[in-house]
Amino acid sequence: MISRQFALSAIIVSFIIGAVGVFLFISQRLERCAAPPFVDPNLLPNARFATPGDVAGLPEGWGRGAGGVEVRGPAVDGQGFDLDGDGRALQLIGIANYALTPPIGVQPGTAYCFTVAALTDSLLRSPTRARLVFEWYDDQGMLRERSVTPWQPVVLWTPERSPDAWTTIAGYARAPQTARILRVRIEPSSDDRIYLDMPRLQRGGHTLPPAQNADVSPPLTIAPWPEGYRAAVAFTFDWETAMGGLIHSRSVDDPLADEDPIQRGMRMRTGVETSMSIFARYNVRATYFATGYNFLMGNREQRRFMNDPVFTWASAANGWRSDRWTNRPWFADDPYGTVATDPAWYFGDQIDPLRAAGHEIQSHTFSHLYGGYADAATWRADIEAWNSVAAERGVGIARALAFPWSSSAGMSDTNWDVLEQAGIRAVTRLSDYGPYNLFPLDERGLVRDPHCRWLPGREGRIITCPDFYLTPARAKLAVAQIEQTVAAGGMIDIWSHTEEVTSAAQQAAWEDVVSYTVGRGDVWVAPFSEIAGWQIARMTLNITTLTEPTTSTDRGRSTAHRYQVQNTSPYHLAGMMIDLPPDTADVAINNDIVPREQWQHSGWLRIDLAAGQTVEVTLWPTRSSSR
Repeated sequence: MISRQFALSAIIVSFIIGAVGVFLFISQRLERCAAPPFVDPNLLPNARFATPGDVAGLPEGWGRGAGGVEVRGPAVDGQGFDLDGDGRALQLIGIANYALTPPIGVQPGTAYCFTVAALTDSLLRSPTRARLVFEWYDDQGMLRERSVTPWQPVVLWTPERSPDAWTTIAGYARAPQTARILRVRIEPSSDDRIYLDMPRLQRGGHTLPPAQNADVSPPLTIAPWPEGYRAAVAFTFDWETAMGGLIHSRSVDDPLADEDPIQRGMRMRTGVETSMSIFARYNVRATYFATGYNFLMGNREQRRFMNDPVFTWASAANGWRSDRWTNRPWFADDPYGTVATDPAWYFGDQIDPLRAAGHEIQSHTFSHLYGGYADAATWRADIEAWNSVAAERGVGIARALAFPWSSSAGMSDTNWDVLEQAGIRAVTRLSDYGPYNLFPLDERGLVRDPHCRWLPGREGRIITCPDFYLTPARAKLAVAQIEQTVAAGGMIDIWSHTEEVTSAAQQAAWEDVVSYTVGRGDVWVAPFSEIAGWQIARMTLNITTLTEPTTSTDRGRSTAHRYQVQNTSPYHLAGMMIDLPPDTADVAINNDIVPREQWQHSGWLRIDLAAGQTVEVTLWPTRSSSR
């Protein structure tokens, strides 16, 4: 017979084991940012999007970057998707957009996790990605720090194939000591529509992807531009034959859509000559973004390009003047002539003079397609065709792209994959429409933040740069834009079509702006891809502090600070400038002392850093400032 004491001990042991098991189960759930049974630790207000806010379609407390973030679902408008059965989900559209949670009070030093279910029904049938940004605010409501998760995949839904489950976008971060309030941003990597449901925020989550501080300053300050220049300006043109955007013109974006495309093609040709003469007077090298037929000397052999596509999206409903191109091959109007017989259609004879003058030629696409309507296969065929005909004229593969009709709105994540895989590293002429606009304007019509920035989801790989459209009526505004760019230490792409530089007024506008920019003396004027490449190299510099200090007694030097500077990019950083601390007494590069007359007066150390090169920089402070 079992004694009463033994039975009691067994019950106690069983209770302890059970309690430990429950504790471990709850702990594991919390570390996965999941709710344990019977308890919901979700700190997020209005997590079910049930309470409407003051902005139509936006839940109370939630924020957004632009339109395109709104509640959708079977219970709202009969459209969209829902995961938890309440008939509601939050729609997010636009690469420049974001959804922002309501503010939540936090404790400094505590780890917080966030999860949200995500699904895309991309019109171009592309999976996409999203990431989380933890925004930490102090008790005055000032943003003090941002923590960013890696980009995470979002599952694709199609009518033919519904996924088994939604993707969970997740991450955790520890509240900094200054933090009192947290808001979490959900950001997309493309214009594919995303639905968000069942968001939750709670303590814990250490098994989730960690968010990293996005605002860490490098140990050395690098000037934004080479040789001490305060800003950068690229002068560029969209340059296309009649086969470009002229014969395919849209009534929505083209003020000259009703004019004869042949006459416009001839003006495009003439504008190359007039613009080159302006640039020659100021020793300026520019960029001409060309379409595919610009490289041809003719097409007597009736070559077919891109498998002779028909673009059904080129319809009156989408802004074209008619439905002509919905059932007609895009290149069907080719006269199959030569530069001599049909000079408005082929510009191959202008390639060599442009290159001989030092100008560069980059891509305006082969077909002058609409970027946001084209699928990945079309983009791939277009880029391959452009690179092929460019090679025939001795021009390298495209590294930069100017979107026709500023048509980046609607670009899928897979489309961007194609551009990246093809070698495109910089883009401009991006959409200026709210959810897609990476470069908003201020009240004067100037780019508010004139800096090149990474394409979301392509950090370190594709850079986007702002542009300013120059017309005679906007010449003074262009000067104001350049002044603002200099004040910001940024970059601006000043552009128009070559056909416009055939009027006296437009030539005068270009002359004035080029003269002003060059005359300043503090602006780096260079081709677009050179500026973009330099900025990519600078933004991807790897600067590390070496742990072992150097001590030297010769020349009275004291303990030094050592840094390794590595150019991880394929671009040369000629004229890179390092801002030296004011107490610097001596400088060495790879243990070679740099003469003081090279840096002491300006306070800047100049280095030419080749692609892939690594150097060691040693700085000796004065004895009074050394530790």
